Amino acid sequence: EAVSRYTPKSLLYLGAAGGNGLEALPPNTRIEAVDLNPAYLAAARQRFPHLSLNTHAADLNQGLPSITPVDLTFAALVLEYIHTLPALLNSLLPLTTHFRVLLLGTRSAAPAVVDSPYRQALTPDGSEFRYLSPEDCITLDTSHGWQHLSTTETPLPAGKHFTTIDLKSPV
Repeated sequence: EAVSRYTPKSLLYLGAAGGNGLEALPPNTRIEAVDLNPAYLAAARQRFPHLSLNTHAADLNQGLPSITPVDLTFAALVLEYIHTLPALLNSLLPLTTHFRVLLLGTRSAAPAVVDSPYRQALTPDGSEFRYLSPEDCITLDTSHGWQHLSTTETPLPAGKHFTTIDLKSPV
C-alpha cells in the first residue's frame, strides 16, 4: 500500500529481515535494506535477485549506516527494539521524504507470545523488545520534526493488532 501511495524510486527498509514486501517494488527501485542479522539480508538478496538491493548489516541502536537519501523509509516491527529512538528519528529526518512505521499492539487478555515459526531465530532479540504505543510513537516523531499524516489499525488474531503510522519530513 505504501508503494502504491508514494511511488518511491528509492526505499530504506529498516529491519528488512528476509525482505518481506519487496515484491511490491518495481525492479528499478533502489533499495537500502538494513538488518542486524546478515543471514537475513543474504536471504533477501537470494529471494529478490532482480532488485537493486543494497544491504547493510547494522545495529540501529548504534545509528544508521551511511545511506544516500531515499523517497520512503519503512520500519515494520523494528522500532520496538530501538532504545535510541530519538537519535534514529533525528538521523532519518533529512534522509527520507516519507516514513511508514508499523507497530505491533496487543489488547488486554491477549497472550504474551503468539506461536511463530520464527520464535527460535528471534530468541536473541527477545529481551530487547518493548511495546511502543502509537500515541507515544506519534508524540516522539512529531517532537523530532516529523509531520503526522495518518494512523490506521489492522486487527490480528489472538488480540494483537498492527498500527500503521505515516509521517512526512518537512525537509
